[in-house]
Amino acid sequence: MLFLYQKGACSSKRRKPAGTGTPFYWVRLLGAGAIGASALSLTGQAQEAPEGAQRITLDVRTGLEWSDNPDLVVDGDSRVVSRTRLDFALERRTDIDRLTFGAAGDVVLGEDTDDVIENPELRLRWDRDVGRSRLGAGLTLESVELDSTSFSDGVSADSVDFSTFDGGTRRLTGIDVDGAWGVDAPFGGSYSLSHDRITYSGTDDPTLLDADSVDFRFALTGALDRTTTLGLIGSFTEFDEDGAGELDTRSVRLGGELRSEITQTLSGRLALGWQEAEESGADTARSEGVFVDGDLTWALPNGTAGIVWDSPIEVDRRRTTVRFQRSLEMPRGDFGYSIGASRASGLGTRPLFGLNWEYEMPRARFIADLSQTPATTRDNVQTINSVLSLNFNQQLTTRGNLDVLFTVRDGDEDGEGAVDNRRLGLDVTYRHDLAQDWDLVGQFSAVRVSEDDAQDRSSNTIFIGLEKRFGWN
Repeated sequence: MLFLYQKGACSSKRRKPAGTGTPFYWVRLLGAGAIGASALSLTGQAQEAPEGAQRITLDVRTGLEWSDNPDLVVDGDSRVVSRTRLDFALERRTDIDRLTFGAAGDVVLGEDTDDVIENPELRLRWDRDVGRSRLGAGLTLESVELDSTSFSDGVSADSVDFSTFDGGTRRLTGIDVDGAWGVDAPFGGSYSLSHDRITYSGTDDPTLLDADSVDFRFALTGALDRTTTLGLIGSFTEFDEDGAGELDTRSVRLGGELRSEITQTLSGRLALGWQEAEESGADTARSEGVFVDGDLTWALPNGTAGIVWDSPIEVDRRRTTVRFQRSLEMPRGDFGYSIGASRASGLGTRPLFGLNWEYEMPRARFIADLSQTPATTRDNVQTINSVLSLNFNQQLTTRGNLDVLFTVRDGDEDGEGAVDNRRLGLDVTYRHDLAQDWDLVGQFSAVRVSEDDAQDRSSNTIFIGLEKRFGWN
């Protein structure tokens, strides 16, 4: 959802009552964005620079933002702020490695705002590629307002915060290491290890607890011949919560994997092994058994067709999911769909659908995407998390561009104590090219949230401002 709704148009912080001194308030509000934009214009006259060994970019979006309910609560108050989004990126490359650093955040100025910096992000990544071996490591620090989080900026249908609409802030600190050796060789391997620390603040949701997450995966592979590869695979995942009602989960997998080009048009993968899943804390449960997953893919003259299946062991049950997938290459784009079903032991069977359609026109583009993910909540309720997005982009003139994005995020629960929820979003954005590569941006955003046994909430936001990318070698 671009700028307004993507990064903190709705703030969950308590606001102080507006004070006196209205003329000075508007002077500060209007002047803040103008001063920041002017300073950057003077110091960043280098425009788009060619690719090189080192590159620095700075994206700037600054302007006035009005919202009738930025906290997305029942009977919320309106707010006007000056919001400047700064996104800095540094990339340094050599023949064998690459270092990237990124920092971003919103500078929010207004008489009724508590935080000057909102939604800060820091990312550092190093990758080394030497022949048949690879090594990488990364650090991540980010803070996200839950009531402004949307699937368009990375929250997928299986996100832990999928059904959280009542505000609060999630902070994540993460480190990850991954690597591989024997790439494209008869024998090789790969591994990945990550650790995340997740903390919440400003939310009354009892299911959102501070937690540590650990994920380790490895694979050892060996080629039997030109078309067949055998492998040993394993994984260890752990999610430890802190607080009242905490639930700690742990899962261990060890098995084998077979990949084969069965014919010139048919390829397949099959993984089989042993899995143990355990839950402790407020509840205690343990399951073990054989896991199986794989796929078959047919290469067709106009695309591909395939079957994907997955049957893992959850804490106290087995879940089996099967999907048929089809993709078509079309003259003006691509079209794909999937049809399937998921069954959890003791919770019944639910249908699953997927869609991806991209259609190119002479001066416009349309994209439709639907994804569904089955999950089981901590209350032992089965839910189907669905994400639908419809995006239309039209080049109106040589200088003007219109973008319309409609989104639906739906949680459909089934079982005793089920609570369905739905979030609708609409973003309409107009961009107009100005002198010196500045763009004038006008955006209207609307969101509406509905949930069983709760009053509906809605928010409308308008943003008018400027945006520009500065680049230096």
